[in-house]
Amino acid sequence: MDTFVRLSSDLMGYCQDDKVLDFGCGVGHFAENVANNVGSVVCADMSDYYVSVCNLKFASKSNVIVRQVKPDMSDISTLGSGFTKIICFSVVHYFADLDHVTAFVRGMQQISVSGSKMIIGDIGHKGRTIQDILKSLAFVLREGMVVDVIGLLCKIWLADARYRKVKQRGHSYLQIPDGFWESLGVELGIKVTTLPTQFTVNANYKNVLMVF
Repeated sequence: MDTFVRLSSDLMGYCQDDKVLDFGCGVGHFAENVANNVGSVVCADMSDYYVSVCNLKFASKSNVIVRQVKPDMSDISTLGSGFTKIICFSVVHYFADLDHVTAFVRGMQQISVSGSKMIIGDIGHKGRTIQDILKSLAFVLREGMVVDVIGLLCKIWLADARYRKVKQRGHSYLQIPDGFWESLGVELGIKVTTLPTQFTVNANYKNVLMVF
């Protein structure tokens, strides 16, 4: 996550005037990286476990708020409003269908200020070519992440059975067709750009920038 924050900083321009939403926050790594550089961060997740971890982690951090949302996201409005930056990282490919994705983006648009930016990043895809593998290896070497990646792989495949089960279900990721994001942008009247930047080792995953 620190690599993602660094590589996205020029694009997002995180600053003290920002009210940031991290949707699908997990254990709060993004907030750990940016909390001191922005006005406030709302960490939101559907998981009881992740919400409890973040509540403990940020108990003494006055500008970090933790919120839980329902799986159907019918309570998005409870997250607040006036967001200037939104991060949704490695999340949407777990949604049930494309209507769910559309409802999510519409909800984010409604709670954001005009001109706000959202990155929907690390959008999972089951297809991986030899070129993708080579790009992944190049990314690991370029970003000096060899030790980190080896450690993470050992944790996932040797120790974390729950996460391993999720990753092995990659074949069941929601398949988002080419042109979907651009069509959604037209439907909602927002600017959508598929980013050429690779933020993680997942070279076959997509990253999309939306400006509301």
